[in-house]
Amino acid sequence: MAHHDRHTLGRPPDPRGAALRPWLERTLGVFAALILFALVAVTCIDVIGRYFLNAPLRGAFEMTEVLVAALVFAALPLTTERREHVEVDLLSAAFPPRMDRIVAAGASFFSAALLATFAWRLATQATRLSQDGAVTNALGIPLAAIGWFAAASCLLSAAIAALYGALPPGDDRPSRAGEDPL
Repeated sequence: MAHHDRHTLGRPPDPRGAALRPWLERTLGVFAALILFALVAVTCIDVIGRYFLNAPLRGAFEMTEVLVAALVFAALPLTTERREHVEVDLLSAAFPPRMDRIVAAGASFFSAALLATFAWRLATQATRLSQDGAVTNALGIPLAAIGWFAAASCLLSAAIAALYGALPPGDDRPSRAGEDPL
């Protein structure tokens, strides 16, 4: 979170994400919050049932697995749009600002290509799971739905990364002197 605050405090919002961010936060952000709430509820119910009532929640482990996967993929486009992925910029201090922008654009396009590849492979796997009628063991949750959601999330993230590649950051990047060393 400090990474996000350091990039945005005292700066006008990035115009590239102006229309996208509110939509993502109202949809995927709310969805991620609901998933997190469900994870807490499942865990609390399972712990109380297991240790106090000797009756654990049936399928709690499976629900947790599915919810964590959904949470990761719901948050992926939000993380991409906010540019909060982990970055290692060992050599950027040696680059002039123009070269730094070119490298940032290249990194965004590389991320877009990688995310698009993930989307393609996840969609391929979701198609197979759908054809096989694959479901989870205890609760019978269709696995294809999770795969399609993950593929759509990666595809949306790829589009956002490509947008940032086409419109690399300019003066909205933080100054190196004000950055945290960590």
